[in-house]
Amino acid sequence: MTLASLTADLYTPLLVLAYLYYWKKETQVKRRLRIIVLLLSLTLVYGLMLLDNSLKIWPALAMDYSTHSALALVFVIDISMKNKKMLLFAPLSLFIYFYLMWFLDYHSVADMLTTSMVLLPVLFYLHKKGR
Repeated sequence: MTLASLTADLYTPLLVLAYLYYWKKETQVKRRLRIIVLLLSLTLVYGLMLLDNSLKIWPALAMDYSTHSALALVFVIDISMKNKKMLLFAPLSLFIYFYLMWFLDYHSVADMLTTSMVLLPVLFYLHKKGR
């Protein structure tokens, strides 16, 4: 296992820890809203994965639905929108993660971009409604 693959494998668990750290700082009402938004977001990510597995949408385009990208995107958006200090760092870390996934040949740039483009509008909508 290389440092690059170890870093890529640790990225999402570290995002979850960051999410929990900022979640604990919220009021009880905001915590509930954030959990609802998180559950809806995860349902979307894995629902789309199941849909793609059934209908072969991405493979029909010679691509792969990137669950790695989708899951990371959920947490990066939440952390960025809930903490102004992370507004630059979290998206930058996501781009580095995308580079690592490309470098390690986990996913192509097209896989990550199309997955992100499909999910971004809905994830932003969920976060906007969850405020």
